[in-house]
This record gives sequence, structure tokens and C-alpha cells, in this order.
Amino acid sequence: MSKLLEIVINHWDEPWEIVRPGIMMLSIQRRVDWENIGITIIHDGTNKFPNELLSGLPFEINQVCIPHGGISAARNYAIDNIDATWIKFCDCDDTFAGVYSVSCIMDVLGNSSRHDMLMFPFVFDPYYGNQTVVDGSPVFIHDKIFRRSFLIQNDLRFNEDLSFSEDFAFNSIIKTVIDSSRVGKIESNFPIYVWVQRRDGVANRPEFWLKNRVGLYHAHRYVEQEYRKRGFIQDADSMVGRTVAEVYAALSSVGQSIDTSDFVNDVLEYYYNNKECMDGLTDEDWDFIIKMTNEQNQTNITKDDVYNWIAGFEKGTEDERIDQ
Repeated sequence: MSKLLEIVINHWDEPWEIVRPGIMMLSIQRRVDWENIGITIIHDGTNKFPNELLSGLPFEINQVCIPHGGISAARNYAIDNIDATWIKFCDCDDTFAGVYSVSCIMDVLGNSSRHDMLMFPFVFDPYYGNQTVVDGSPVFIHDKIFRRSFLIQNDLRFNEDLSFSEDFAFNSIIKTVIDSSRVGKIESNFPIYVWVQRRDGVANRPEFWLKNRVGLYHAHRYVEQEYRKRGFIQDADSMVGRTVAEVYAALSSVGQSIDTSDFVNDVLEYYYNNKECMDGLTDEDWDFIIKMTNEQNQTNITKDDVYNWIAGFEKGTEDERIDQ
């Protein structure tokens, strides 16, 4: 019998001590009928947890082992193979925020035939900085629950070739194909979920800074290409501007200790190949691009900053020709 909701937890090589808090919080949820809820841990190239670690819980946990393919492959496996009406994707180090979180979700799911996606407030718990409550994020996947049939019918999958910002790419493409009237919200007086950023996570390690920025750049390019493939040309053109603006915002705040020359050359080539698209954007388009870029990067850049940055490279190229 298929479940109304499947909670999908992806796991790579994290020890049980990292995973345990989220499982324990699930085990003390109140006002929940576990007959309607499934829990699956997808082990991405790693072994199952011993059964004794999962004993005594008020629910059964389905453990699935797949060849190592990354977080996107694990989530796509769930979309393709788990028979549930709704899917909630979780990271193994995250947790629900309170003992009524799941019942709050289930109360809405029972009356959500008109929705394909539900959203709710969650806590963003960064290792550096203050905890904040986020309500409606274009970046995170963890504050959303998806109707599985909607994902399948619209060929909505996670890009397994991306190394960073898979969630951003997934959310961006969903935004263009979903009917806004089919998006619902789970009202709650408290956050429902906690997304944890660990100290040893790749987002916090300085040696991965450039790799992460390049990964985000490729995620933006993938979204632009998907927009064009799906016929959303204006959104694709806007994504060209946002791609370049995001790179400028990141590089404007980094010191000279990192060699970014190859990265910059790639971005400039991308700009030149798409110059007409970017230059054809309206002031309203640019207002949105700059707003989103500054919010995501905690910067204060402008459209002129982006074009002046490009012009600086163009002048440098011209000066080199004169010197020769």
C-alpha cells in the first residue's frame, strides 16, 4: 500500500552519530499515524546501518543501497522508485524542528488535492552566523514537499552532473513549469524543519571556495539551458545576466590569494557568446537580478558594477593589442 508521504533521507559516509538526532526527533513526533508515512534512507555508495541502531522506533525504516552517484542520484532514485503521493527530501544531518512538525504537515496533506508543491518555514542553522527563520526560499529544497506525480509528469529531476547548487537548479526549473495556484503553504506558528550547516561541510571549507563558485556558475548555466529547452526564453535571457552578476558578486569580495583567471576567462567567453541576450534585458529584469544576487551573496552590487567589471577586461584586452 502506497504512503501519503515518504520522508527520504540521503546518506553518504556520515557516521550514525550525525544521523541519529534526526531519527530520534522523528520517533517522538506527536499526533502522527505512521501507517500513512514512510521513511527511507538512501545510502549513496555506503552500507546500511545495523538493524540494532534502528530498533525500538515507532516506524520501520526502509534502507536502500545504491552505487555512489551523489546526492542528486539518490534523490532521483527516490523519484523513480518510491511509491508515495508526496515526497519530502531530507539531509541526514538535519532534523524536524519540533514534536508537532510532521503532524502539521500531515494535516495539510490530507486536504491538498489541488496542490503540487507545499512550502513551510524552516530554520537555517549556519555554522558561521546567526540562526534565521526562512519562509519561502528559492535556494533550499528542504522547505518544500512535492507531489511525486507532478515531478514525473514534468520530467523534473536533479542534475547529477552538478557538483554544487543542485537545489537551486531544481527549484529554478520548477518555478517555470508549476502553476502558482498549485503551490500551497503549510501555515505554522513555529518553524517545521532545521537545515544544519556543519563546520566540516564543503560550503565552509576555504579550500573549496573556488570549486563551489565554479559549481554555482555551472548550475546557473544549466538552468539557462533548461529554460531555453522548455521554451522560457525571457527567463533564459534573464538567467544569463544573473549568471554573470553572481560571478562578479563573488569575485568582488575575494582577495588576491586565489587564482581565478581561468574561471574569469570562462565567464567572459560565456558573456560574449550571450551578449545580445544580456544587453536586451529591461531595467525591471535587472532590478530583479541585482536584488536576488545581493540577497544570496550579502553584497551591494549594481548593474553598472557588473558592466564596468566586464569593460575593465575589454580595455585590458585592447591595451594588450596596442602594446603588441
